[in-house]
Amino acid sequence: MAETLELDKTTTVHLTANGEMCNRLARGTRIVPVGRKGDWIKITWRRGKKKGWIFFPNPNIKIT
Repeated sequence: MAETLELDKTTTVHLTANGEMCNRLARGTRIVPVGRKGDWIKITWRRGKKKGWIFFPNPNIKIT
């Protein structure tokens, strides 16, 4: 099973890294990181039904 993270603040989700905003995720939403591009992380939520990119400049997150 993939590593899940819980958001500690409200975050905007973008269609592409540095692209158009498509959603907002409330604090406490569980996300699964699936990729990284610089400071942007590709995520899924709602058991993989929803996908997008968030700005997350934390280099300590390991994505497999």
